Amino acid sequence: MIKILVVVSIAYASLWASPSWYHKLSKKDSSYYIGYGQGSTEIEAKTAALNDISSQISVIVESSISSDMGIKEGSTYKNIEDRSSIRSLTQIHGYTVEELAFEDDKYYMAISYENIPSIDKFNKKIADLYVPEAESYNSYLQETYITTELKRKVDFELERKDSLWYIKYQNILQVLDKKDFSKFFVSTTNTKLSITTNKRNNVLWNEDEFFFKVTSKETGYVTLFTVYEDGTVASLMQNVAIQKETMQNIPDEKYDSVLEAGLIKRGIETFDLYVLVFSKDKKYYDRFARADEALIEDERYKNFDELINMINGRDYVTLKVITKPRM
Repeated sequence: MIKILVVVSIAYASLWASPSWYHKLSKKDSSYYIGYGQGSTEIEAKTAALNDISSQISVIVESSISSDMGIKEGSTYKNIEDRSSIRSLTQIHGYTVEELAFEDDKYYMAISYENIPSIDKFNKKIADLYVPEAESYNSYLQETYITTELKRKVDFELERKDSLWYIKYQNILQVLDKKDFSKFFVSTTNTKLSITTNKRNNVLWNEDEFFFKVTSKETGYVTLFTVYEDGTVASLMQNVAIQKETMQNIPDEKYDSVLEAGLIKRGIETFDLYVLVFSKDKKYYDRFARADEALIEDERYKNFDELINMINGRDYVTLKVITKPRM
């Protein structure tokens, strides 16, 4: 009897120690999630709360069973081991700390998160902003799919900050999820320039060798950039001489190297954006990586936003190319 009373007493003390709001807050609506966490530090409590939200949204459960049978010292034995782990692929940005308390040497935290597309969050943020009647719009950004999803026509920008991609307008920043960031990649047209691959429908297969067919209305030079799906920019070829109204293969027999399609992750379809920029005189673009560099994963080369700003007002054309894994 004494042991039972002690256990019950400890259980009630533990419940009493946590704040009154812990695991009791109400959600604003079905798109909101609330996560709870505790820890010896505020960071530990926040991490636990974010993990709680992440596990509510999406988790991957991996399990495996291993068995071992045999005879040992004249007796048969059988060992079965069941292993399981839980992973979450959810990235949480833009959460709100609803409650924070420090009681009995522990931090307690409650965090809320609205699980809607990043463009919807951006639309909410700019809904009541003053928008000038006359704004200058970036020519490329106005061609992207993002413009069709904005509730208001604004001179928005793409910006890289703290190793994340944001959509920006005035002082409003909204981090982009992967799906919405992909909507910044689009093929465009130009009456003075054209670019296409030698492959049907501009679809490549992993390890395909390919080249571009380029034409220009004017004699001059063209530079070809590639933008990977993570926003890394590399120049493939700079200042290639081109004659007006003459189709030219890039690269052609003058170049030692060839272009080969590749995947970022094995077995997973990817895409690249190719940007062809025309100039009457030679131009040099040292801010961007060269495709023949051994390593272009450095954060400084994730400068798709710089490329978008650089081509604004120039003669350019873009081509989005899909690369598929071989079956």
